Amino acid sequence: MRGREHRPAILLPVLVCLALGVVCAYSSSIVCVLIPDGGQFAPRTSTRHDLAVGRTAYVSTVHRSGYTLMTVTGPMPTHVADQLDKIRSQEIPIVPGDPRPYWLRWAEKNDPQTTRGVAAGWPFLCVWGRTDNNVNHEPQARHTGLSYVTISQTTQAKRAFPWIPLWLGLAGNVVFYGSVLLMLWYTLVWLHRRSRRWRGRCPNCAYPMQDDIEKCPECGMPLQPAAMGSSNLASSSSTSSLQTTSTLTSKSSINEAK
Repeated sequence: MRGREHRPAILLPVLVCLALGVVCAYSSSIVCVLIPDGGQFAPRTSTRHDLAVGRTAYVSTVHRSGYTLMTVTGPMPTHVADQLDKIRSQEIPIVPGDPRPYWLRWAEKNDPQTTRGVAAGWPFLCVWGRTDNNVNHEPQARHTGLSYVTISQTTQAKRAFPWIPLWLGLAGNVVFYGSVLLMLWYTLVWLHRRSRRWRGRCPNCAYPMQDDIEKCPECGMPLQPAAMGSSNLASSSSTSSLQTTSTLTSKSSINEAK
C-alpha cells in the first residue's frame, strides 16, 4: 500500500446498494401483501366497462398503498351483461375505457370466466401475479406468477404472493432503496473518517500522522491542513501559549531594565 495514490472506492458501494435495493423491493411487496386488507369488508369499487363493440367486463378493485387486487369478470358479450344487470338488484355504473393493466389483458388467451390479479410493492407496484378461473377447463384455476402460502394453521388462511416483476416499478423501487442505503453508507463513512481526523490519524487507513506532512506515508492520501483535528488544536494551543510566555518575559525584562 505504501506509495500508492488514494482512489476512493465508488463503484463497489453503488453495486452493493443496488443489489440490496432489489432485496428491499421484493421485501416491500411481501410486507404489503401481509398487511391485512379487511377481507370481504375492505372498501372496493365495482364498475362495468365496455371494452369493445359487443364486449363487456365487470371490474372490482381493492386498492391501498402498496397493494392492488383486481377481479375481472369477462370479457363477455354485451347482451349477456345486460341480462346480468337486470338480474342484479344493485346497478353497476358503466365506465368507458379499459382499466385493466397489460398483465391482466394477457389473461384473455386462457378464455377465463373470472381473472383475479394481484400487484404489490412500495413506493411503486413492482411485482404481479394472477389466477384465471373457468369451470369448463381442466384445471379450473390457472395460476401465473402467484405463490400461495398458509399464514395461519388454525384458520388455514392463505395469502397470494406475486413474484413476476413489473420492470418499471421494480427499477423505481431499486433506485429508491439503493439511494437511501447509499446515502446511509456514505454518512457512516464520513462520520468514521471525521472521527479519525480528530484523533490525529489518516482518515483513509488510520495511520498515526504528524503535523508537518502533506501526504500519508502509508496509503498516499493527500491531507488537508485542518484534517488533523485534535493534534492541530493541541499544537496551535501550545504554540500560542509559548508566544504568550515569550511576550510576557520580554515585557518583564524591559521593565527591569527601566
